[in-house]
Amino acid sequence: MMTNKKTFKDFIHEDLNVFFNLEEMGEEHELDGEILPIVVTEVNLNNSRTGLAREQFHVSQEVYSFVKTVYVRSEQFYLPKVGVELTLDGRKFFVEDSSDQQGIIKIVLSANES
Repeated sequence: MMTNKKTFKDFIHEDLNVFFNLEEMGEEHELDGEILPIVVTEVNLNNSRTGLAREQFHVSQEVYSFVKTVYVRSEQFYLPKVGVELTLDGRKFFVEDSSDQQGIIKIVLSANES
């Protein structure tokens, strides 16, 4: 008798459905010309530092000061190479890091502050 036990991969796939669900965590964004359900987090590096660290950051890293991390399903997007340019919601960013793990592509994007 054969049983239909779920595998770990099955559970991960189900979790992805929740993670990218537009009524849960996912939001529609334009990523490199495609409208996709993705999760975006952002960091303004100028506001995350205080005191001397902030002063040193402004002197040494003035160019890249706005960072977003994008999470997208591996089956819906490609793994971009570090250094290439991508657009997110019409704004140009550079890929600082990217990885593909368990069905999710994580892309760290940076742009000049505007």
